[in-house]
Amino acid sequence: MNIIAIFIKTLTSFRLRRKTARFKYESLEEILSSTEQSFFLVLKESLSKEYEIFAKVRITDVLTPNEIFNLQSCNAAIYTSLPKHFDYILCEKQTLSIIAVIELDERDHIQREARARSRFVEKACRTAGFKLLRFPSRLEYRSQAVREIVISSITPPA
Repeated sequence: MNIIAIFIKTLTSFRLRRKTARFKYESLEEILSSTEQSFFLVLKESLSKEYEIFAKVRITDVLTPNEIFNLQSCNAAIYTSLPKHFDYILCEKQTLSIIAVIELDERDHIQREARARSRFVEKACRTAGFKLLRFPSRLEYRSQAVREIVISSITPPA
């Protein structure tokens, strides 16, 4: 990296710091929508004895690009996943190893942006070897039905 590139990067960094210092933030009060909260409670009720369940886990917290050819491709891979999260992850209780990713397909899922996010999540799970379970958005869920779907999906065939 030459001296001019370092200078430009440093200058840009200082400018970004000044701009972000002016931002003011406001609490969203709740991290889950009412539908997400309802489904989360059903997951906890039906599966928490055997598994740990986490909501809204950033994809970059559990995945990293496995093929980094250069800094630019690494940054591109991370930037693509940075604002995205998994709705829920189901983990083994003792080790917290990921057993499955659970996505709640809300009504806005038909929108173009939601479809693109859905494809990204599917590809991320497939390449990482995560089992992906999808549930449609509903007003209410039956705990036993959710449990049966999850258990049958994560249990290997006999």
